[in-house]
Amino acid sequence: MRRITVFCLALILFATPKSMFAQQDSKPAEPPAHYYQLSFSVQEVGENGKITNSRAYTTSIETRSHDRQSIRTGDKVPVKADDKGNLQYIDLGVNIDCWNAQEINGKLAILISANVSSTAKTTNASDLPPVIRQNQWSANALVPIGKPTVIFSSDNLQDKDKIQVELTATRID
Repeated sequence: MRRITVFCLALILFATPKSMFAQQDSKPAEPPAHYYQLSFSVQEVGENGKITNSRAYTTSIETRSHDRQSIRTGDKVPVKADDKGNLQYIDLGVNIDCWNAQEINGKLAILISANVSSTAKTTNASDLPPVIRQNQWSANALVPIGKPTVIFSSDNLQDKDKIQVELTATRID
């Protein structure tokens, strides 16, 4: 009788699927990594709604990586610092950072920070320091794949124009 009990227990142990012994709180499988080309367009829009100036910037990102992707472009503009003629240099241009990209229901979710700075339009060329125009945004964005989407927009303070950042995310793998 004892042999039959041991035999039955051994049979049950070996016949039980291994999945029954797996941990109950094991993590679900991570989705595969995908690569996306991110095409940013910084656009100046006139008061009539038409684009008057546009600049393009491109980078790529992986969906499983949490690394920050950065775009930096601009100029160092000299500004008179004092009456002795000393100069101070101010960075002007476009800085875009993006990270934490992931696919959600056929769209790309991504954290984006953008900084666009330039000198304001002036009517006279005086010796005064330039007025710096700066737009800064930071947000989580959810953009459809392959469709240009305005992710940031701001009115200009000096006129009725505005500046906007458009993103097109294209899967490249």
